Amino acid sequence: MNAFWSSLRSALSPIVKEWLYPTPLPETAVPAGGWSRRQWLGVAAVSLTLLIVFGYLSTLPQFDVGADFKRAYTWMVTEPWRLPLNAQRPWTLTPLWLNFVMAPLVTMPWPWGYITFMTLSTAMIICGAYWFGGKPIPLLISAHVFWVFWWGQLEALAVLGLVLGWVAAHRRSWLLMTLALALAAIKPQVGLLPVAVLWWWSGRDKWKSALAMASLAAFTLVVWGPYPWWYWQGLGEFVGDGHANMWRASIGPIASPLILLALLAPLTRTQRLLAMAATVHLSSPYMPYYSTLLLLCFHVPWWAYLFGILGYLTPLLGAPIAWNGITFLPVTILLWLYAPWARQGWERIKARG
Repeated sequence: MNAFWSSLRSALSPIVKEWLYPTPLPETAVPAGGWSRRQWLGVAAVSLTLLIVFGYLSTLPQFDVGADFKRAYTWMVTEPWRLPLNAQRPWTLTPLWLNFVMAPLVTMPWPWGYITFMTLSTAMIICGAYWFGGKPIPLLISAHVFWVFWWGQLEALAVLGLVLGWVAAHRRSWLLMTLALALAAIKPQVGLLPVAVLWWWSGRDKWKSALAMASLAAFTLVVWGPYPWWYWQGLGEFVGDGHANMWRASIGPIASPLILLALLAPLTRTQRLLAMAATVHLSSPYMPYYSTLLLLCFHVPWWAYLFGILGYLTPLLGAPIAWNGITFLPVTILLWLYAPWARQGWERIKARG
């Protein structure tokens, strides 16, 4: 037993010290991707195909493609009188600085604003895969991306937030870090915790970005009113009435202790970001299938991309299995990350025993 505690103390001591006194990241940020010309051509071909298909579908009213873009994200800009209605029945829970991003898009004639946003989203997803070592083509043809396109969802903004956070932490740019935090907070169940970790690593100027974020939040309160209170009032119904259970794939707050493991496990910094992302997916009160898209932007084993097919199997497996089965993506990624550490620790204990 003494050997166990001694091993644990020696393993955790440098990690705790690193969190209390974080070493600045190098001033250069190098993408993990190094794609060949053939890979880039493949990425371009798949991306263009996606945009043509969804661009065409968006012109057919019977499919109602881009429903969230057409309604929630448009109403936030053009019909702010609807915001207090969130207290009765939530139709959005998104911070209102999103309006600064969406206003130029939702005011375009349909479907050009939607097509422009999906084009930008595709570029953001490709950027995330390039930066963190993901496989772009399996990612682009996944049910995650199909779902994001179909609804006109915002997950790509969180992916871009993580990329900008990584660059900001390396360059020690508090302005860039502010933008990263603002984008990540739009989809907190996707990437806010990893970006918050990057913020902590970003050096002495991190408090400037914290102050800038607080100022941004305060500005939206002045312009649009106490919308967080309206969101909070409606949140109980959104999560508690069970209507979202079919596509809510998280374990919930009961998984929150896993955050401590993600903080303390001896991982590289990129691995720690992946562990944080997977953990927040599991512990979030609400996490739909497509929100795990960020995990596939990282350098993960080939089998992780099989979960990208799961959503297409709804007619065969049924929605509860096909959609909620995505829970096992963050679970298996965490096991893959922690297994070498656990094995080394066990061998060290046996050797001392």
